[in-house]
Amino acid sequence: MGRKKSFDEQSVIDAAIAVFSEHGYAGTDVGLVCERANIGRSSFYNTFDSLDAVFLRALRDYTATGIPLREELEHSLEPAPVLLMHRLGGELKKQCDDENRTGCLSANTAAELGREVDAVCSILDPDRNAWLDTYSGIIERGQTAGHILADLDPRIHSPLIHSVLAGLRIAARVMTTEDVLAQARAFVAGLCTPAGKATLETGGAPGASTKGSPTP
Repeated sequence: MGRKKSFDEQSVIDAAIAVFSEHGYAGTDVGLVCERANIGRSSFYNTFDSLDAVFLRALRDYTATGIPLREELEHSLEPAPVLLMHRLGGELKKQCDDENRTGCLSANTAAELGREVDAVCSILDPDRNAWLDTYSGIIERGQTAGHILADLDPRIHSPLIHSVLAGLRIAARVMTTEDVLAQARAFVAGLCTPAGKATLETGGAPGASTKGSPTP
């Protein structure tokens, strides 16, 4: 009869998310994960097949946290410029408020591994596509409302939003919070009509709630 586990498996995955975010894939070993999770190596290997398996599960769990965030953005009644600033500014402010400024596991992994590992791509690609769909929807709603420039192509600018956020996450590791948020605001303003810029100025505080009544 096997020994009963004395730890919560999910707590180890959560610890792995933190460690991989801080040290990257190449810089993480089993010892770091065990130390963060406060478990022994034997417990780790009695539960998980390998560190790679834990990494993939951690990455999958991490990307899943974006699902409710996307749903919130998609169902919010706030203007598109405000939603985009909430997304970019809110994420960047959260990163800057973190003492280590480790940022996003998905962005860090993409920067480190590129497309070298098929199993990683099979997790990151659907997550990226889902975010692009969300951004496209926000752009189109903003264009209908007269807040986003009509000649912007959502097929081009939704990936641009995704890329700008990823780049600013890297910048946020070394730059001041004020400078990073100013760049995010300048980028969003560049997508806006004069009416959109006015809306952004009155309602685009990063970190504010994006919740609204569900759309019909």
